[in-house]
Amino acid sequence: MAYLVVWWLVVEALGLVALPLTAQLFSERAGHGYVFGKIVALLLVTYIAWVLGHAGIAYGTAVGLALAAFVALNAVLAWVGRAQLGAWLRGPGTRTIRLHDAFWTVGFIFFAWQRALAPEIFGAEKYMDFAFFNTLLRTDVMPPQDMWMAGKPFNYYYFGYLTFANLARLAPVPSHVAYNLCVVTAGGLAFAHLAAIGWMLTRRVTFAWLTAAAGMVLGNLDGALQLVEKHGLTQFDYWRSSRVVANGDTINEFPYFTVIHGDLHPHFIVLPVGALLLALLLDPDGVAARVRRIAGGAATTFRDLLAYAAVGFVLSTMVVISTWELPVGAMMTFLLLGRDLPLLSTARVRVGLAVVAMLVAGYVLYTPFYMHFTAPTATPGPNDVCVGSACLKVARTSLAEFAIVFGALLAPALLLLAARIGASLSLTAEQRQFSVAAGLLLVALAYLAGNAVIPVLGVFGLAALVVTFRTTDGAERSVMLLLVGASVALLACEFVYLKDAYGDRLYRMNTVFKLYFQAWIMLAIAAPWCLAQLLDRRRTTEKVRRVAAVVGGGLLLASCAYPLGITATRLTHRYAPVTLDGTEYLSREHPDDFAAIAWMREHVHGLPVVLEATGNPYSYYARFSSNTGLPTILGWANHEGLWRSHDTEVAQRATQVARMYNAPTLDEVRALLDTFGVRYIVVGELERKDYQAAGLQKFQQLKVAFSRGGTTVYER
Repeated sequence: MAYLVVWWLVVEALGLVALPLTAQLFSERAGHGYVFGKIVALLLVTYIAWVLGHAGIAYGTAVGLALAAFVALNAVLAWVGRAQLGAWLRGPGTRTIRLHDAFWTVGFIFFAWQRALAPEIFGAEKYMDFAFFNTLLRTDVMPPQDMWMAGKPFNYYYFGYLTFANLARLAPVPSHVAYNLCVVTAGGLAFAHLAAIGWMLTRRVTFAWLTAAAGMVLGNLDGALQLVEKHGLTQFDYWRSSRVVANGDTINEFPYFTVIHGDLHPHFIVLPVGALLLALLLDPDGVAARVRRIAGGAATTFRDLLAYAAVGFVLSTMVVISTWELPVGAMMTFLLLGRDLPLLSTARVRVGLAVVAMLVAGYVLYTPFYMHFTAPTATPGPNDVCVGSACLKVARTSLAEFAIVFGALLAPALLLLAARIGASLSLTAEQRQFSVAAGLLLVALAYLAGNAVIPVLGVFGLAALVVTFRTTDGAERSVMLLLVGASVALLACEFVYLKDAYGDRLYRMNTVFKLYFQAWIMLAIAAPWCLAQLLDRRRTTEKVRRVAAVVGGGLLLASCAYPLGITATRLTHRYAPVTLDGTEYLSREHPDDFAAIAWMREHVHGLPVVLEATGNPYSYYARFSSNTGLPTILGWANHEGLWRSHDTEVAQRATQVARMYNAPTLDEVRALLDTFGVRYIVVGELERKDYQAAGLQKFQQLKVAFSRGGTTVYER
């Protein structure tokens, strides 16, 4: 509990310090961006420290300097804007801060409880994430070194890990607790950001909470199916609801699953950053309005250029954290910045050029990363039509599966679009019936042809676009453009995929995974707004309100089934203590290894190389490098092969590790040990299982740095 409180206070303090800066970026309607100050502080401190690190300053020192510079910047801004900020704080500001703190604190505590029910930093790809996290906590140089390929720099998207590792540097919390608190913080911040966006759009607290819940807490409709099939809440299949589409050949994670799953992956870390970008673009009187001045040809002020730089920095940071954000992030920046412009206009072209310039500037800002990063490649198969890694193939997505994933989020928008278009066209009852029948016939024909999702999404996106250009209400235009963007992202999954190394059967696994995830957030913002409009007595008829209440309420309850079922299942079958200590399982299941790992954490400084067994991914292998952040000769070869486009050195290192353990004398492997700079050699349960006993005995000539039971750490 003490760690939880300390961590919350550190994050809260960052948000308070950042308020003078966010007040320059957001309008009063957006609460001057108070809730977004936490992620703004983390991103700017990390960027400044990262640049200083590449300039040769020791990274720990660089973080301290960056934090000092950030505090100084906000002190200056607080003095310059003291009149405006003071007036706001004396007026509605205090209430707004309390509300935004409630959003953040509720999300943080909720996800802390959820994570404490399954805190193990083990299983799936947690060892990979924990290894990145621990290494970046230890590193004092940039670019950071790969903990699973000693002597090589990272060839992975590490900036998001670095951002949260920096938070862990600022908070006096051990890494095996800090990792879980980073998961909780990413989830809590995304929850708070979505709530703040919902409040900004609707001005109704109820729908603010609903927006946060739709984005970060509710599940898809498979949870309701599981409830019926399993006759209760305590036997839920944890994985099934995230593997609905294409019989599990794709991944359709949703944010609640991602948070409780606990893999601190880039697509998850970027969630609060993506919500920050959307908030900047949706704020009617914030930086987006000033960027639109540039596109509109108005005289450009220095304040307008700062607004442009802010949007560009957030967009480019999203992309460097997770490159999958590039197409959708750029598209939404273009759509929302051009919200009020005619469809075909010079100003809209200028918006497009402005977004391109942002991406180019972002590449320059992050040049040190791109200089050291080579994108993994995959060879197109015989049936692929590809340009680079982008390939074309019409998918055969089941409409039923698609509806299970997105039905609850799409329904309010579908009802509102039907009501808006029906009212604007003034159709007779007979014409409306004919239109519905024609639409159903179109879907049926598409279903027989193999893909009913394409026409459904096409009609949906087109309807949202029509409403966009028929309304003069800025908020409605913004929400409709979110629907257009989500439609385009989801439609893209039916035609285009990015080639990766997962084989022909899983050819679009990552494409569906990442684009569905991004579409979920946009629909989660739009759905509560649409529901609020449908329930507004001034805007809709009694019949529409009744239908919206019944449909919306029913789908809301159905969407609660998965989070309730998983929580009940975990509580029912819990056999370990409720804790945020992610290595508690080690002390129970591998006590000798745990003791050696704890010794290394306390006594080994810097990044000396550790020799340990290498083996299969998603397993206990690489346990020392992952739990300490110390580099090893080879961690999970499968992952290194993917990151490095199947570099032959990966397989060579696996052979070399086996040779170092199996050789009967030290003299035979001394040169290899020297080549990799090995300082510590682990002989524990995995090494005794995988390698020859005669070979392991040779290490007894070395100094014993630590020994307990079946685990010994030798030092050279």
